This record gives sequence, structure tokens and C-alpha cells, in this order.
Amino acid sequence: MTRAARVALVLEAAIVLVYALFLWAPWDRTASAGSSSVNMLWLSLPMMFARQGTHLGGGIATVTVTVTICALVTAVLGALFTIAARMRGNAILWASGMLLFACSVAILMPPWTAVGFLGAVLLLVALRARFAAMRATRALAAVLSELWPVGYAVGFAVFAWHYNPQLLIKVLVIAFGVSLVGRALVPSQAQIAQT
Repeated sequence: MTRAARVALVLEAAIVLVYALFLWAPWDRTASAGSSSVNMLWLSLPMMFARQGTHLGGGIATVTVTVTICALVTAVLGALFTIAARMRGNAILWASGMLLFACSVAILMPPWTAVGFLGAVLLLVALRARFAAMRATRALAAVLSELWPVGYAVGFAVFAWHYNPQLLIKVLVIAFGVSLVGRALVPSQAQIAQT
């Protein structure tokens, strides 16, 4: 394993740990489990817009749907950017896609936790883009390598309309598990060279 591959592996593992830490967020836990979902950025952002008088021509329900659609578009764009980056071997495009993916996940966190999360992810993906080059891969290998953002975007499209942040966190964890299996199916460079 080359030095660049080891650096990439360490930084990608750090990104996963940042996701886990900030979704768990022990500093934001309250005594009442019922109030924790109300504090999520996804459900508090429409209230912030409503307080500012930004109703987008409708009530709070319209603003909530708009925030949900924006998060869905961000998740889909993040997934597409990461796949395109793997296919082209472009680390900057991958970092952009991962940051968009992080933005779509950040709505499942309380506001100040989301800010810290996005800062930590930005730092890690910038380091990954700077110090670990990517090789161009085929389309199937790119999709299998990026099943986490793809799976989350699909799950978000299906389950976001239940407005249940805990359900979407479960979708995120399941997509991560599927991505681990998908990465195990990606052929190595040595296997590709043999064919």
C-alpha cells in the first residue's frame, strides 16, 4: 500500500468518525428524548425562516417542504459529484461532493452541532484532496465506491417525507453498511491488470 493510499484511508476513516461523533453529539443531549428531534436543523430551519418573515408565499409547511427539497437536491448533487470524481480521478471534485453530502446530513443535527460538523468535514476533505491523489476508475467501481452518498440520497428521497430525523439517521447508517459491502466488491488494481 502506497503512502498516498494510507493517507487516504486514514482521512476517510476520520471522516466516518466525525459523522459518528457529530450525529451522536453527547454535548447536545437533553433529558427529554422527545424534544431532541425538534432541535434538529431540518425542523428548526423553517421556524427560523418564519420568524424572519420568509414564508415563500405559504405557511410553515411550505417552508418545511422547501428545506426538505433543498436538502434532497444537495444529497443528490453530492452523490453525483463523488461518483464523477471517482470516474475522473479528481480529488477536488470528490471533496466538493463529500461536502455537499455532509450538508445534507447536517440537517439531522442541532444548528450549532451542524456548524461544527461542517467545519470538521471541510477540514478533513480538504486534507484528503490535498494529500491523497485519486486514480480514475470505471463507472461500476465508482458507483460501488460511493454507495454511502448514493444510498443516503435514495433513502432521503424515499423517507424524508415522514419528517422523522431518527429514521433518516437509520437510513444513513444502513447506507454506510451497504457501502462497506460495495467497497469489498470493488476490484483491486491488480485484479484489473490481470484482465
